[in-house]
Amino acid sequence: MHWGLLGPEQLAGSRRTRALGVGRAVRKFNQLAVPGLGGVWFAKQLLLATLGVVVADRLRLQKRHVKAIEIANAIEALACFCAFQSNGGEREDRLRGVRKLVGKTDLTFAKLRQPRFYVTQPMRMATVEALAALGFVESASPRFNSFRATEIGRDFVEEAMKDFTPFQTSVELHLFRLASEDLPINVSPSLQSALSPLKPLNAIARELLRSRICEAAGEDMNASRRKNALNWVSSSEVGKHADMKTKPQSIDADHWHDLRLGARFFEVRKAAIDMLNVLEAAMDSRNLTKIATAKAAGIADVQKRSNVVRAAAETFLQEKTDPTGGMATEFCRDCFETDSTRMIEKLVARDGRVLLLRGTDIHQGPAFLGRSKPDDSDEDAEGPGAENVGRIPVPANISPRISNLYLMNLDLHCKLDGFLRASQEAA
Repeated sequence: MHWGLLGPEQLAGSRRTRALGVGRAVRKFNQLAVPGLGGVWFAKQLLLATLGVVVADRLRLQKRHVKAIEIANAIEALACFCAFQSNGGEREDRLRGVRKLVGKTDLTFAKLRQPRFYVTQPMRMATVEALAALGFVESASPRFNSFRATEIGRDFVEEAMKDFTPFQTSVELHLFRLASEDLPINVSPSLQSALSPLKPLNAIARELLRSRICEAAGEDMNASRRKNALNWVSSSEVGKHADMKTKPQSIDADHWHDLRLGARFFEVRKAAIDMLNVLEAAMDSRNLTKIATAKAAGIADVQKRSNVVRAAAETFLQEKTDPTGGMATEFCRDCFETDSTRMIEKLVARDGRVLLLRGTDIHQGPAFLGRSKPDDSDEDAEGPGAENVGRIPVPANISPRISNLYLMNLDLHCKLDGFLRASQEAA
């Protein structure tokens, strides 16, 4: 008999995200591009998360130890369930949990709030930064469970929900009763329309959200950059700066400099990830569980990709400025290694999840798949999807927050549905 420490009942799978040790640099460039919006790209994300906090606040008046995360996740799950009922259970980028929610019956709030009932990466996670930055919640901590709705947040929910009265009551009160009394959930047309992420906000709620993006609490520079970026992506100018050589009228010089520098950094990071993907695929096609770094550097496709990485890194380093405290520069210096073997060693060491470096050998890591694209059935897939991002007329490699803001602007004008539908029809 062998004794040891007890492990978890179920082991969590390794996610394929290649952070490469530059997570803080990525966050810094994103924050400089569009401060405070996190990963938000359509309005209902913010509404559902704020509604979760509002309902949690009401529950706290009745009992202790209410977790806002559980309430918000349950409401988001119910919202996606409502949407799947209306669209026949079809996948959609604004929805999560098609495998876990479609076909479910006998729903209660107690079931919805269970950690494993819904997806492990709910849309709520992308809203944490934005809820505070836009003034919808207040808290001394960045933890979602510590959030309390502000008057602005309550006004946002009230305005967005005012046209809906499921079972002759307000949406907020109905959800409160479902949560506190654990009643069976019946989806009425009114509740479906109120919660579904596929339904846009009414005009006044959209205008309130737009004003918070442009004028919300925080430093003036943050609100100014959000407002200027929103003006840019909503103008006819947005498609005219693909090379980023000329500055848009609505963006000031410092902001444009940060956007350009960020785009160059993201280009290096993308090139490095592409090279690692090619190396991973080469190992898989050759049935190799390990390969020497020198041999890996001699693979023709890997050689070609390493040259792209080196050229992109040189372009960033020529700027001789780095708002990330040197993290981006250090990464680009690793990518600028003239010796491809040494470059590969450094990047594989930074990976450490898909590929592992042991001595001078590269081994398959716990997240190794042998292909560059993650499983397209992933219910936790974040954002609007690569097929949609590729259609957005913004410069290549610019911060994804600019792309998200472009989509948010479409949603604020009730044009997002048509944009996403065109992508689905083309596919």
